[in-house]
Amino acid sequence: MGHKLVGRRAGSVVLCLGFALVGLACPAGAGPARQNQRFVVAGTVEDPTAMVFAQGVVHGLGTLTAESADFHQETDSYDETDQLAVGSGTLLVVVHGSFSTWPFTLDPASCTQRGTLGGTWTVTSAAGTLAGTTGYGTFTGVFLTYAAPTSTGCDETAIKGYVFGPMVGTLNLPKP
Repeated sequence: MGHKLVGRRAGSVVLCLGFALVGLACPAGAGPARQNQRFVVAGTVEDPTAMVFAQGVVHGLGTLTAESADFHQETDSYDETDQLAVGSGTLLVVVHGSFSTWPFTLDPASCTQRGTLGGTWTVTSAAGTLAGTTGYGTFTGVFLTYAAPTSTGCDETAIKGYVFGPMVGTLNLPKP
């Protein structure tokens, strides 16, 4: 049960970070608009909504909210759908990622767990001022989860943590 709870909570963060990530490159064939967008994501395990700083063709402060997540422990991977909102526009983004550490069990000596995640993201729909936008990219990120130590181990009912990193890629805004 503790593993499932930790996985769920870490997933919300991670995947809120779903991306939360230190992306470096676009998929092959990105053409001349390659890497015209960066979203730096920072969030906590306790909240499914992370803060976003957007720089590029879309810029400003916003949020990234995990809409759904499907974890695949057998492959250390996950699929997630996130809503990324900046200004008056929103992007629905599908993430395919993997974890360096699975399952999200806490180290019994320190009551912590840290690791990395990475993968790809694709815009599947857009609304508001971003209606018609398409795009894709990569991400990598780091996470740290922790809980208070107790006399019987770690308090896995109160997992906390952080996720951080950028999503980098290409956004194609519709022509006016």
